[in-house]
Amino acid sequence: HAWLSQVQGRKMFVCFAPSDGEHLHPFEGDEGLLNGSWLDPLDPEVFKKWPDAKKATPYVAVVEAGETIVAPKGWWHYAVSLDSSVTIMRNFYSTSNQWDLIRRKDGGLANAIATHVLRKQPKLKNQPDSVINEIATKTVLKLRETFVENRQKLVAE
Repeated sequence: HAWLSQVQGRKMFVCFAPSDGEHLHPFEGDEGLLNGSWLDPLDPEVFKKWPDAKKATPYVAVVEAGETIVAPKGWWHYAVSLDSSVTIMRNFYSTSNQWDLIRRKDGGLANAIATHVLRKQPKLKNQPDSVINEIATKTVLKLRETFVENRQKLVAE
């Protein structure tokens, strides 16, 4: 999720539901997810350039100074300043998206373990990537399992 607070000026947001993603001509963006698009919904020729975009439903909002808009996980958003403006933005997670975040972070941790720890071990350095990656993934899963168990014990006390 993300929230965007307008400090000064105005900003227009054009948002699309996650189910419209396939019509926005997505490409691989942040963290390997299909969450990027070159589509400019304000371009007068948008439907000529991106015909599938006609199938997407835009939700438009103008955020004024002192207002905040929330972009839930998976929602596409396009923003344009209508005046000189200052916007503060922050990603956050809650119970509804925490496991997606944890899964992505665990994937990054597994990559780091594979690259910076396992690959440097003399007994493993010549192993194929698939073996190294499997060991790293199992290591992170065990760490996560241990973390969850310890957290549950603390809550129970």
